Amino acid sequence: MRFPRPSILVVLAGALAIGALAAPAAGAAVPSISFAAHAAEARRFWTPERMGAARPIEGTPPAHGSALDPALTATSETIDDPTEPRYRVNGAIFISEGAGIGFGRCSGTSVVSPNESVVITAGHCVYDEGIWSDRKWVFVPGYHHGERPFGTFTAHWLGTTPAWHAHENENFDVGAAVVGRNEKGQTLAAAVGADRLKTGRSPDQTFDVYGYPVEKPFNGGTLQVCRETSFLGHDFGSLFEPGPLDLAISCDDSAGGSGGGWVIEGNVVNSVTTYGYSSDPFTNFGPYFGKDVAKLYARAKQIK
Repeated sequence: MRFPRPSILVVLAGALAIGALAAPAAGAAVPSISFAAHAAEARRFWTPERMGAARPIEGTPPAHGSALDPALTATSETIDDPTEPRYRVNGAIFISEGAGIGFGRCSGTSVVSPNESVVITAGHCVYDEGIWSDRKWVFVPGYHHGERPFGTFTAHWLGTTPAWHAHENENFDVGAAVVGRNEKGQTLAAAVGADRLKTGRSPDQTFDVYGYPVEKPFNGGTLQVCRETSFLGHDFGSLFEPGPLDLAISCDDSAGGSGGGWVIEGNVVNSVTTYGYSSDPFTNFGPYFGKDVAKLYARAKQIK
């Protein structure tokens, strides 16, 4: 289980960002794992008490930088009714970390696919510190203080990018899950719909950032959104790893928001939250959605 460590942040812009985006990404096959879902067992396991006890699984930021101006802060807004059609694609992820470790949680988004069953999230929400998170991995769309208005969707396939799997390179911290049907026999997309996912876009976008942050002032029970938060630049620490530079946006969401979708154009996921710095609680970071994310998404869509 990961938690943010103190560090310093520098945000870059302009020509340096464009050059960094041209850095080569890993060309290997999509790392993945298939496993028996045991859906009924997982649903019984995830009681409201266990969901409430789950702690955030967080990405570790690069160890470089200086803090941003707090005046740029975008304040998170609570979604009172996460079951509304435009919000219900977002959900909380719960994972059993194993005996003696506890329960982990992240955020995720239902995305369009032929199998109607793909969740996009952070890489460390499916593969963390060299271990696949295949213990009772469930997605709960529209989650609200322990309530599961659309049921529980249990994963049977997890995948991530080659660079995250091999080196846990934060520039490629993206994961995907394929889930089974809910208690009513519905696919995920049939139950809640699905956002589109696009790769290869300019990083200079305006995002609505969704997630289920847990640490104060949040409690993990509500869907939060930082609306219309603009691209600020890139994390200087991203320069020290291969690949496109991470994106910075202003948002005060805390740990637990990892994997939450960054949405452009109303319904297009174009990044996910992956880390923040304890020295700068007003900025979130997410990976650029480039070729490796496109390969991951294409593979997840093929899974039955």
